Amino acid sequence: MKKIINFAFYDFANSAFTTIIITFIFSTYFAKQIAPNPILGQSYWGWTIGLTGIAVALVGPYLGNFADKKNLSVTLLRLFTMLCIFFTCILWFAKPSIDYLMLTIIIVALANFFYEISLIFYNSILKNITDNKNLGKSSGFGFGFGYLGGIIILFICIKLFIDTDYPLFGISKENFENIRATSFVVALWYLIFSLPFLFFCKISIDSSYRKNKTLKIKDLVWNNGINNLGKFLIARMLYADGLNAIIVMGGIFAVGVFNLEMKDLLILSVLMNITAFIGSLVGGFLNDKYNSKKIIIFSLIGLILSSAIILSVEKKILFLIFASINGFFIGPIQSASRVFITKNLNSSNQSSGFGLFALSGKLTSFIGPLLVSSITFIFNSQRIGFSSALILLILGLIILLKVKDDIYS
Repeated sequence: MKKIINFAFYDFANSAFTTIIITFIFSTYFAKQIAPNPILGQSYWGWTIGLTGIAVALVGPYLGNFADKKNLSVTLLRLFTMLCIFFTCILWFAKPSIDYLMLTIIIVALANFFYEISLIFYNSILKNITDNKNLGKSSGFGFGFGYLGGIIILFICIKLFIDTDYPLFGISKENFENIRATSFVVALWYLIFSLPFLFFCKISIDSSYRKNKTLKIKDLVWNNGINNLGKFLIARMLYADGLNAIIVMGGIFAVGVFNLEMKDLLILSVLMNITAFIGSLVGGFLNDKYNSKKIIIFSLIGLILSSAIILSVEKKILFLIFASINGFFIGPIQSASRVFITKNLNSSNQSSGFGLFALSGKLTSFIGPLLVSSITFIFNSQRIGFSSALILLILGLIILLKVKDDIYS
């Protein structure tokens, strides 16, 4: 149980980066104060995250395979976590001027790159902290705890640094120092709560077993044709693109279309994190009772329907309601996808498999944000731009229907 709790605490820790930097506070600060205008801000931000995904796709599988062969998963997890924390700190220098546009883009790209790479090795450790009968519950608990961490860190940043006349530590609001200071808060949060897992986590696979059982990257997905794991990764590639676009561009979409202020963003984030927390726990329990494929299919259908409604509503209250419903389905999709990969690989190929998992999520990850950003730019409409994410979700669902259920034990 201690291993599972420490595992979940790492999710609790890194959720600060995605919640504050990528999705809500820093992304909207970039779009409104650094970029020329919110439309271009959404486009530039999406392009940055998308191009980062390409870099992760190119190096992820090889790093994962290297880690399996050398038993370096934990070492590389520690290294890339610390690099992400370091670059998050220097976002302090992203001042509210177009003169800092390129600097901010470079720092965000590097921080996000190291964050995404660290997830390869974090996810690969799931099989080592629990048994196969409880993979769903453990994965769901980790994601759920992550969403809980997102709520808490957002409250801290909003209440102590943004929605106050006297930001903590006497930080001035001039030049948006209070918002830029959240980069330090995120870095400190990430460091403190990840330490239990990073310090105590140990994996040791017998060298002879590793030598005989670690497969080449191609062999994991190809056996006289694309095997079941390969088909799943293609499906996941498509629905992850759509999901990535929703997560990355969601805060900017909410601000641009529904004129949400910072207080509204706080309410939105709390609601979505609460429903995602509940969804992760429920989905994890059902994952062990049924299987990952069924959970992903059900959640994708729910996500598609709730997202379609969001695009059609005009009132802010309706947006908040359906965005919350939307959040309920995001957690189970992410958690069950991790479990599917874990169950379809043996212990010596986990990092290699999750390198491919990262590849499937990032090889075309630029398509989601870039598609939304580009269509937004072309039509000068955030609603039309955001609707393109649904196409990717639907395509992923169609291919997933042809994938067999979890097969490895």
